[in-house]
Formats: sequence, structure tokens, C-alpha cells
Amino acid sequence: MKGEAQPLIKYFDGSDKRFIIPLYQRNYDWKEENCEQLFQDLIKLHNSDRKSHFFGSIVSSIQSGTEDRYIIDGQQRITTVSLILIAMVNAMKEGIIEADDSKLVEKIFKRYLVDEYQEDERKVKLKPIKKDMQAFDALLYKPKDQYIKESNVTRNYDFFYDKITKCELNIDELFESIKKLEVINIRLDEDDDPQLIFESLNSTGLDLSEADKIRNYLLMSLSPSEQDDLYTRFWNPIEENTKYDPSSFVRDYLTMKQGKIGRIDKIYFIFKEYAESVGLSRAELLEDMHHYARIYNQVDNAKVGSEKLNRKLNQLRTLDSTIAYPFFMAFFDYTKKSNMPEDEIYKVIDLVEAYWARRIICNLPSNALNKVFATLHRDILNHINKAGNDNVPTYVSVLTYVLLKKGRSSVFPCDEEVIGDFVSRQVYKMPTNLRVFIIERMENRDNNERHDVVKELSEKEITIEHIMPQTLSDKWKKSLGEDWERVHRQYLHTIANITLTGYNSQYSNLTFAEKRDMDKGFKDSSFRLNNYVKSCDQWTEKELKERQQDLLNVFMNLWPMPSTTFEPVKQEVESASLDDEDFEFTGKKIQAYIFHGVRYSVNNWKEMLVQVCGHILLEKRSTIEWLCANEKSGFNTLPESTRKKIGPNMYVWTDNSTSSKINILNGMFAECNIPTSELVFEFRPDEDGGDEE
Repeated sequence: MKGEAQPLIKYFDGSDKRFIIPLYQRNYDWKEENCEQLFQDLIKLHNSDRKSHFFGSIVSSIQSGTEDRYIIDGQQRITTVSLILIAMVNAMKEGIIEADDSKLVEKIFKRYLVDEYQEDERKVKLKPIKKDMQAFDALLYKPKDQYIKESNVTRNYDFFYDKITKCELNIDELFESIKKLEVINIRLDEDDDPQLIFESLNSTGLDLSEADKIRNYLLMSLSPSEQDDLYTRFWNPIEENTKYDPSSFVRDYLTMKQGKIGRIDKIYFIFKEYAESVGLSRAELLEDMHHYARIYNQVDNAKVGSEKLNRKLNQLRTLDSTIAYPFFMAFFDYTKKSNMPEDEIYKVIDLVEAYWARRIICNLPSNALNKVFATLHRDILNHINKAGNDNVPTYVSVLTYVLLKKGRSSVFPCDEEVIGDFVSRQVYKMPTNLRVFIIERMENRDNNERHDVVKELSEKEITIEHIMPQTLSDKWKKSLGEDWERVHRQYLHTIANITLTGYNSQYSNLTFAEKRDMDKGFKDSSFRLNNYVKSCDQWTEKELKERQQDLLNVFMNLWPMPSTTFEPVKQEVESASLDDEDFEFTGKKIQAYIFHGVRYSVNNWKEMLVQVCGHILLEKRSTIEWLCANEKSGFNTLPESTRKKIGPNMYVWTDNSTSSKINILNGMFAECNIPTSELVFEFRPDEDGGDEE
């Protein structure tokens, strides 16, 4: 095996040389986001003084007696650069763009795309696998109407063609950037087994983590002394403060800064885009990250202030409350800058806990909280800032207002909902962290004398026990009465029938009196949850109902329904973003939408759909053409009375329901790799008229 660094364009050059993609390789599958990244890199190469840009490695074996390369690793990069070259050639041949070098078209075509002296009928240098090859060859030799639109090859070609014809660089400058792409050319010897090499390359699992990529991005371009300084002062402490999991921290940091949640496996690219948009130096950005990493550590270890405050925050940690970290990082930064009194800080955490606890008992989805906590602090500050200096509301009063305004999957459950769900909630069957949270809080409440329920449960010193056992003996059936089956089914796993105990669970099938009077039984118990139980002579539906009401009172005292006198300065227009999966759009009358931060007024949903498709067509033309060619997500190439035209031979289905339009938008945004949070709808007040669709 031999390897050397060389420009990719030199790798392409030469006669009697073909690049053959073996059949065991997958189809060409680069996404538009990958193409976008490469094209932006080419532009940056032109605008910088860099002489080369590392573009990965290409591993190949040479067929005996020829110059043909069998591409074992690197086919995606070779194919993609070939598509750029074809797009450049076609755009020049069509007169869309011109080159200063009059022979550039001929040079690219004959040196890097085809070998005119090849004896085979097919002269093209790159030989993709069969399906891709048909689409690839069509780009070189057939008219546009015969391109294979459903192929990823064509789709990415269209993307590059569109970029090239609108690019700030001329064609000569773009070609010079391509010449700066450098690869490691690894050639296998005859004794090397290409299949084993391929399997090894695709199964090592040694890819850099997202945090590794971020660290390299922040430090690599600096001088050695700067790297050492910033690593020592900022990056290493960031790793220490995040328990050497900086990837999760960076995701929460970006969520806090941007108000939207990124996929953990895409955090590097999201971070890079953010870093390049904020205009901070590497040192300033690392310093800001380090500042929030310290707060992240304080929240993670529940060490934010007094013992009382830390205990309150620690209660939430039982819930695995990392989804709230973007909020807490922003909030605790604000408390220091605003000198917020500790009693108000306590009330804020207490209110967040009440919101969470009530949602748990009502069995509402926890994933909805991700979006709530992503923007919660920002929403509160918006109200505070609008209030002016003369009548500044308290943070907790605005927080209460914001949470009480939440609807559907993000709702703050009212007393009626809590009472209704409390009696039937299968607490014992909750996920462990939720069950332990509810039991611990209802045992200790807000008393200073406390049991370390979490620790004792984890170390199995105590257990969560069914008073009425899961398997009933004849004595238990008799004591429960004729309706024992219904009573057992209705109450078994509810809060009314579970408690904490230190006795051995192997005795759990004993009668109630035996459980009560045994060593470490209910009568000897120091747990508050057993205060009522130890006073009972029997355990029937009557006692279950009485304990149920007793514990409901405890719950409502711990987490009462909040109220606030705060009112925003101006009544807000109701709105919802496309990423609000649980919002009910049907029946809402749209008056405007906001896309990429720009507001557009519309009369109805149909008008909005056509306009949004038009915006995205300007950004992602090749993708929209691909959607139409493949009749995906409501798009088509043929006119019909139920469709509206959005471009030449491009139509979208519009004579449908509001929910269908939302589905079309979601499909288009996903295919175009545009965050759904970028599209926000504004609705008319109920009394206003307007066409619903």
C-alpha cells in the first residue's frame, strides 16, 4: 500500500485512465447539505490565501495491465467533483457563463471527464454503478429534457449548475479553487485485498466526535502558542466542566443561543455556521462558551447558591432534567447580571417544578418540553423589555404568564385536569426517574427532616412497595370483598396503593395486618407516606379512596396552580411555527407568515403555500425539480385544476385541507434541509373573516 498527497485534479488527469466504482459500493448519495458545504469551501478557498484544502483520501487498486482505478473509498467525492466539472462545461457550452481562458471547456472535458482515445465505446473516465452511470452519461451527452430527474446524480448536478450560474466567482476562479482540493492518493499493491480494505474503512468506527471537530475548528487555524493558550484557558476547562461530554454541552449552548434544537450528530456543522455568523474571534467565542460551561456545571451538580436553593434544583435533577439546561444556563446567567433576589430564584425553580410535576401526573409528553425550554428565557425577556423601566414586572410573574399561555402538548395542566388524572395515573408503571421524583417529593415535601429516598432506593435499602400486592392470596380477595377483581385492577399501580418500606419485599403477599405489624412494617415506619396506612385496621376500597384524597391534597399543596397579574403591554397575535407538531392548524385563519425572519401578508392558506414554495424554489431549485419529477410531497410536473404552478413544469397540490398543506410544507422542508422553525404563521382573531383554506 502506497500513499501520497496530490491535487485531486492531478488524480483525474491522464489518458487510458478510468475510475471504476465496484458493484459492492452503494449508489451515489451525497445530500444537498454536503454539496452546499463543498461549494462554500470552494468560495472560501478563493477568498483566502490558502494554497490547498484537504479533501480526504481516495483508496484504489489498479487493474493489472491497465491504468484503471477501482475506487474502494472516495467514490462520493470523485463523483461530486465530476458533477461540478460537468456543470461548468455545460454552462459554458450553453453560453450562460464565459471563461477568460478560451480553451477551458475543452481542457476540462478532455483532460478530466473523458478519454477520447479510450478503445471502449464509452469514453467517460468515471464509471459509476449502472443506475448512476445512466444519469451521469446523460448529463454529458443528452439534452436537458432527457436527464434522469429522479436520480441523486442529476439532482446534485442541478444544484451545482444553479450555484455556478449565480456564483460570485467567475468560472476561471472557480476552477482555480477546484485545483486547490488535495487528497491522499492511496494505491493498493497486488497483495492487498481490496474487499478487506473496504470493510475495514467502513467499520472502524474511529470517526471524530462532534466535539473533536469543534475543537479542531476553533484551534487548528491558530499559531501553536495561541492554540496552547486557548486550550489551557478555555477548552480544557470546558471539557472538565461538562464531564468530558462537550458535545452535549455545545448542543445546549447552541439551543440557548439560537432558540432551536439541533441534532446531536449535526452539532459540528450547526456550530460552525453559528461561529461564522456571530463575528467573534476564536478567543471571544471560547471565552463565552467557557462562561456558560461553568454555569452548566453548577446546574448539573445543583450548586447554584444556598443549601435551600441547591436542594430545590437537585429535586429536578431526579427527572434527568437535561432538557431544561438551555433555560437554566440562560436563567442563572441572568440572575447574576440582574442581581435577582434568591427568594425569586427559588420561586422560578419551584414554578418550573410544578409545571413538570403536573404534566407528569397528567401523562403529557416530555418531548414537548424541549421546545418550551429552548425559547423560555428569551420569551420572558421579550415581555420584560417591552414593559419599560417604569413598571418592570418580576421574572416569576412573567414566567407564570408565559407557561399558562402554553397550549396542547405544552400546556400547564389546571386543577381539574390534575384531579381527574391523579386517581387513575399508574405511578408504579412510570419511567423510574419520574416515579422516584413523585415518590421522593411526596414523602419529604418541603420539610427540613428528610429521607434520602433517591439514595436509599438506588442502594436498595428501601423499596417502593404495593400495599395491596400484585398477586392476591385468597385472604386478600376475601378482605377486598366480592368486587375484588375491579378494586385490584383499578387501584393496584396508582399512588393510593404504593408506598415506601424497609421490609423485605418477599413478604409482600402477606395480609395487610401482617404487613402492618411485622418488623419494619407499616406501624414501625418513619416514612410520612405511611402515616395514614399505619392507622388502618384493613385495606379495602374505602381506605384506598381516603389515602388517595389525602395524597391528592399533598400533591396540590406541593404544586399549586399558579396565577399572575402580569399582562403584556400589547395583546400578542396568535402564532405557531411549522415545527410545532402538536398545534392544531385546522380551523385557523392565516393572516401572515414569517420566513427567514421576513413577514409576508396573505389572504389564505393556499396563497401562503404557493408563496413559500416560490421562496424555496429560489434557494433549492434542484430539490424542488426533483420533488416534482418524482411526484413527492404533493408536487408534480403536470398541470391540473387542483394544482398551482410554482415554476416551469412545476406544480403543487393546493385544493386540499389545511392539514394537507402543512404536510406538504413539512415534506418540502425536510427534503430541502431547511429547519421547520424558519416558517412561522400568524393567525387572524376569531372574529375576523377570511378564507380558511
